[in-house]
Amino acid sequence: MRKLSLWFTCNSSIFVCSVASFVFAATLISCGTPALPPSGTLPPNANASQSRASPASAIAIQHLVLIKLKDTNDRAALEKDCNAKLSSIPGVVEFSLARPIDIGRKNVDGDYDVAVSVEFASTDAYKAYLVHPDHLALVSAWKEKSKSMRIFDYGN
Repeated sequence: MRKLSLWFTCNSSIFVCSVASFVFAATLISCGTPALPPSGTLPPNANASQSRASPASAIAIQHLVLIKLKDTNDRAALEKDCNAKLSSIPGVVEFSLARPIDIGRKNVDGDYDVAVSVEFASTDAYKAYLVHPDHLALVSAWKEKSKSMRIFDYGN
């Protein structure tokens, strides 16, 4: 599982959720730019074995899409479609589907119905995915059935 460490210069809300091997981060509310430690340095609570620096060849790209559907009864169909199409696209290292959870935290943004996280080993693999017919068909089929699709791309 990949870990994402962010340091902030203010006390605003951050949404970080971990589901199985699925990690995603989104939604900073009126905080400004996060203050990241210098490359290769560790946060105060990190082990010496954890390092922020990685060689360019080891960069993995995470593509996160938070989908708000017009009809929440379509969740299972969307998940089935994602499982069928994403598993056949070359360059997809791993993908996960999840639904929001509510544990009573007021500052967590759960305003989506399905989270789709896709991992790629390289920028080239991600670019090929973006124009792959199965990806385009998936987007085309679900764009009209969605109120919104919030997309976040990040890497390590």
